[in-house]
Amino acid sequence: MIVMKKMFLAVAIFASSIAFANPSLDKVIESRFKESFPKAEKVTWYESDTYYEVLFTNNQVKCRLWYDRNGNVTKTERYYGEEGLSPFLLARLNKKYTGKKVFGVTEISSDNGTAYYIILQDDRRWYHVSADESGILRLDKKLLKA
Repeated sequence: MIVMKKMFLAVAIFASSIAFANPSLDKVIESRFKESFPKAEKVTWYESDTYYEVLFTNNQVKCRLWYDRNGNVTKTERYYGEEGLSPFLLARLNKKYTGKKVFGVTEISSDNGTAYYIILQDDRRWYHVSADESGILRLDKKLLKA
């Protein structure tokens, strides 16, 4: 009886891992993704009733991309450091926040345009700054370091 229970449990765990490991990804969308990002690494797909989401690394930049059910890209997010930021925005940041260093950038693009969420730091504080494509900077939060 105990052997039977262990066997049943093992089969149930195996079956559930198969069901969740490979979502039924639309092959057309997967093909489009591979054409657009042939060097993508660490690719992980997620599926919901209304969209497909893919997390991956492209040229050492962490990315997240959403496709609607028709295969249209609806939103992207990229996560990088100072080296990925446009010289235009970097110059604006350095002028307005002299002496602060870029800790990280989250770039979000959609039909509404591109927005940047930048974390700056100095010895004592963290600065959460948002920016748009035109270079307008806004300090959203200033926090003391612990």
